[in-house]
Amino acid sequence: MSEVLKKKMQTATLVEKTVLGGGRLGVFKLKPDNGVRWWFQAGQYTTLGLDTATHGFVPRAYSIAGSPLDEGIIEFYIALVENGQLTPTIFSLEVGAKFHYLTPKGKFTLKQAGRKTIVMVATGTGLAPFVAQIRTLWKSHLAGVPSPYRVVLFYGASYSDEFGYRSELEQMAAAKKDGFDFTFICTSSRPDAARGWTPAIAKGRVNEVVRHAFGWPVPEDRTVSLPEGVDAAALKAHVFANGAADVGFMACGNPGMIEDLKEPIAHAGVGTYLVEEFWKA
Repeated sequence: MSEVLKKKMQTATLVEKTVLGGGRLGVFKLKPDNGVRWWFQAGQYTTLGLDTATHGFVPRAYSIAGSPLDEGIIEFYIALVENGQLTPTIFSLEVGAKFHYLTPKGKFTLKQAGRKTIVMVATGTGLAPFVAQIRTLWKSHLAGVPSPYRVVLFYGASYSDEFGYRSELEQMAAAKKDGFDFTFICTSSRPDAARGWTPAIAKGRVNEVVRHAFGWPVPEDRTVSLPEGVDAAALKAHVFANGAADVGFMACGNPGMIEDLKEPIAHAGVGTYLVEEFWKA
């Protein structure tokens, strides 16, 4: 079956590889071999495939972290799965290696969320589609096209040295004075100073930090706090300035996080709750 799929796929060359998080996370940039511009909507995913030494040809679905406005490059944010069938091969590859890929698809897009105020919640490499969306808004903003969205991104990881794209996202969040309405909050569920935690980073699981920020119930035995200088009441007022029906939540990552937020989001009367679960397709 995998070999049949392989014949339907196009090929791309690995042109850049950056490994972070102690070797457990990586950003991989591919260039399509056919030279055709890579068209997709920010937030969609594709299937990558590789020939592996022990499992033959292995295909897996991954969200695209790059923007459609990135010239000629397909970018992915991938976590290494120990004893996995595909990711150990991906992480072992050098620049110049060949990948197979399918035409992108998926409905995890800002248009599908259907609201002008968007709260994004991500864990780990579930950040990827949000990077695509925010980078697209940012590049459009720099080109003189104002973003119609107010965006708040909550991003959670175990340790603070596992925040991919942090400097890029912080740079965009700092541009509020230029009219780009983007707020970025990252949180560590294991806030260890030896692993890069500072008071500028929230404490706690990301779903519980979201609950704390909006005044929703948090288990009493949890230690949860927002970053130093971020006021929960002000943040809530900012998000819900036009009423709950104007707000859309989007979540990608840990299934437990996605499930935990369903009830309080519904109770708050939020307009939409869009989740990315392409692995169930």
